Amino acid sequence: MKVHHLTLPLATALFLTAAPASAQVQQDAQTPRPEGSTAKEAPAVRFSFNDNPSLRIGSNVRLEAHFKSQVDWRDFSDDEADDDRDAFDLNSARVGLDGRVSRYVEYQVEREVRGTKRPWRDVFVKIRPMRAFQVQLGRFKMPFSLEQTTGSMDLNFAYRALASTYLAPSRDVGVMAYGNVLRNGLKYELGVFREGGDNARITEEAFPVSQRTVAGRIVTRPLSAVSNASLRELQVGLAFTTGRVPEGLNSLRLETVSGERLVDRVYVNGLRRRVGAELLWRPGPLSVQGEVIRVSEERRGQGIDNEDLPDVVQRGWYLSGTWLITGEEKKDNVEPAAPFLQGGFGAVEIGGRVEGLTFGGGARNDLALPGPRARRILDTKDTAWTVGLNWYLNRFVGIRTNIVREVQEQDGPFPMRDRVWSRTLRVQFQF
Repeated sequence: MKVHHLTLPLATALFLTAAPASAQVQQDAQTPRPEGSTAKEAPAVRFSFNDNPSLRIGSNVRLEAHFKSQVDWRDFSDDEADDDRDAFDLNSARVGLDGRVSRYVEYQVEREVRGTKRPWRDVFVKIRPMRAFQVQLGRFKMPFSLEQTTGSMDLNFAYRALASTYLAPSRDVGVMAYGNVLRNGLKYELGVFREGGDNARITEEAFPVSQRTVAGRIVTRPLSAVSNASLRELQVGLAFTTGRVPEGLNSLRLETVSGERLVDRVYVNGLRRRVGAELLWRPGPLSVQGEVIRVSEERRGQGIDNEDLPDVVQRGWYLSGTWLITGEEKKDNVEPAAPFLQGGFGAVEIGGRVEGLTFGGGARNDLALPGPRARRILDTKDTAWTVGLNWYLNRFVGIRTNIVREVQEQDGPFPMRDRVWSRTLRVQFQF
């Protein structure tokens, strides 16, 4: 991946030289050629700045620069008298380049400009010989979870649900085959990745806590043949991952909405398996979205006497709904019909979400105990309800406000139940 350090500077230099090159080509095009001249015309070079800086050379070479940023104001209140989790946070600030170099090859490079140990986000190339079979290689999101594979700027709420945040793998380095078949009625993705994804890591630590992982996903529109246009928008999917986890305190990290640790890691060794199901329906200005995810992690030889222990099991789910009350059609990118200060107020959307996350393992007739080698793990549960209001001023600027009520519960000799309210205001900008 060392080559990535050269990608962004080289692409930026190419981008900065686009304007002079474009001007020169236009000037040459206006200069009359001598009669009988057989010199070939130079390829058209065009530079524009409509929605974002863009450079095009001929009809098959394109380069576009992008920038996106999100700023959050977060406030938490719980049973404690004081709370130091209240924060103003520059959630992200990213620059990126994407485009193509022929009809069949596309690329994307995106980097976080804030200080982080893993600044490179998406760095990949797509080879697209045909619609039914395409290949993507580099660093990108593994094909698992509808919400996790949705870009942060296109989410319905300020933050992803707990299930898609902590149970889905997110990005890793790998290669994936994908395509659309059956007249675009079925989309498939199948890839092999170096490790088990960024979400399986311990915060920002660089060392791996998972090994080679296979991931796959299929998505279909089961009612695409019906006459009702709204029903044709129904989309369902299934996904899986399987990969080995080395011995150690390497179980998945689980956190609350506020970022507090929900459970301690336990000793695992063996296979980590994920299965997930998803649903998406967007009839006009409405949308309904949901997912169910189950993760199991083997604990071979992790007992006190080196015996095998029952698998660790994490489950998560969410169901959400939104309504664009200004009437726009719901898509990944919401574009106001009447942008703010351009003859209108922008687009306004309301929404709600309910979600749950559980952690446990072991037979019910065993005694539940704390500790990383317990045969039966204490059952821990986190449930959250979110209401949100989104204001899309134009295609560049959006404001999201969320209010969340969260309930955390744990069984055992001393049951725990905690309630936390949180409020988030997010301002996002992109071009």
